[in-house]
Amino acid sequence: MSKEVVKKETNQVECVPRREEIIPSTAVRQEKDGFLLVAEVPGVCDKSLNVTVENGVLSIKADNSVATPEGYRIALREISAVTYKASFELPDRVDPAGVKAVLKNGLLRITLPLSEAKKPRKITIAAE
Repeated sequence: MSKEVVKKETNQVECVPRREEIIPSTAVRQEKDGFLLVAEVPGVCDKSLNVTVENGVLSIKADNSVATPEGYRIALREISAVTYKASFELPDRVDPAGVKAVLKNGLLRITLPLSEAKKPRKITIAAE
């Protein structure tokens, strides 16, 4: 757990959370029409989440929220401030324009569809 102890001018000691940068736990599954990437990002809301595809690289960056509501004072904090960061090189057959992301219950689900030109197709054979 990363905390810095800060001595205030009033001689009070306060724990100040320091933001850690970690790689989220992920799983990638190949499906019929592409891939599904699932990343664990607990404590993250959609406003602090950034998913991009640039030059064939999928990047995820997200911050969890550990803000103290106004008018409250934290007596003990064991939840660390975390920045989740991960990058994945995408296969050429993934269509970057079709990438979709959904955040639900701390799980980020990213759908990576195959481009139509790269999907396997069955060739019909004509008999003569």
